[in-house]
Amino acid sequence: MIACTGGARATTFSAGELLFGQPNWDYSPSAMVDLDGKEKVWWCGENAGVDTVKYRERTPGGAWSEPLIVLRSNRSTPGATPLAWEGDFTCDPTVVRGSWQVNGTAYGYAMYYTTDTPGVSGNNSVGVAFSTDGLHWNKWPDRVIHDGDPGAYGTGQSVAWSADAGSTVRTVYSYIDATGVPVYFYREAADGIHFGQRRALSTAGLMLNGVAGLSHANPAIAFAPRVENGHYFYYLANVCETYPDSPYGPNFPEWGTARGICLYRAEGDDIFTGTWTRVLDSAHIKPVEVEPGFRTDIYGYLSESKVTVYFGCSGSGDPYTWEICWAEGSPP
Repeated sequence: MIACTGGARATTFSAGELLFGQPNWDYSPSAMVDLDGKEKVWWCGENAGVDTVKYRERTPGGAWSEPLIVLRSNRSTPGATPLAWEGDFTCDPTVVRGSWQVNGTAYGYAMYYTTDTPGVSGNNSVGVAFSTDGLHWNKWPDRVIHDGDPGAYGTGQSVAWSADAGSTVRTVYSYIDATGVPVYFYREAADGIHFGQRRALSTAGLMLNGVAGLSHANPAIAFAPRVENGHYFYYLANVCETYPDSPYGPNFPEWGTARGICLYRAEGDDIFTGTWTRVLDSAHIKPVEVEPGFRTDIYGYLSESKVTVYFGCSGSGDPYTWEICWAEGSPP
């Protein structure tokens, strides 16, 4: 047991297990338990050398459905008109339920995703697509968040949740400019499309290898609100341990070097100006490659007694071995 900020004590996540395996690379899962009782997972998976969004579901105790590609770049979708801002890669899905009226159609699902900018290294942005069933998606024609700089990663890795079980969406996302330093921003959109001003999240209390800091190679976070005894908390999970022992590590530090994630909690507006308290430590789980995501309810909230986190994992660090794994823990 390790003492944490403010007197709280952190236990550990479980050792982690394989959720499901897929050919080639798989990471960045978004998972919910839907109204029909099924667990549904959208994630970023390789197809024909590019990132696409894939999907599987299962009933409690049942087998996973066969994987489906449910979203890809218009540039690789037969009959689709390419979007000027959307490149070849469609990744980092985050799916939330709500109620949206878009061009006269009612939708119950929204997916926010990262895409690259055609002809530019980096300069990513976030787009949104809407669906009536979680399988068939219609894209909004313009990107909805773009803070990127040419030549740098830019904007992406968003996590969304519902503010009102209706059309208002809140999101946090990563932004990396030419300095290479990751920053996490918060935005809100009353219609799920037109997001307001950004606000930086505090990173006080976040740790990397025992000292204050962030993993620059694995900067994505899992993020979700939770209501506890009338108090509104936020939970954040990110890479907190890295080890440069993968054969890919020396030349590709973003591959195969992360070994664990930690869970942090902050109350209300402390996420902007306060300090995160670590409430679950790493258990030296299977190597985390990129982008953990919580299993939530339909609106993106943590509602179970245990916190379950999904993530891309592998043994060697080779991207072609990345699978979807999971771990869980009980915060104090």
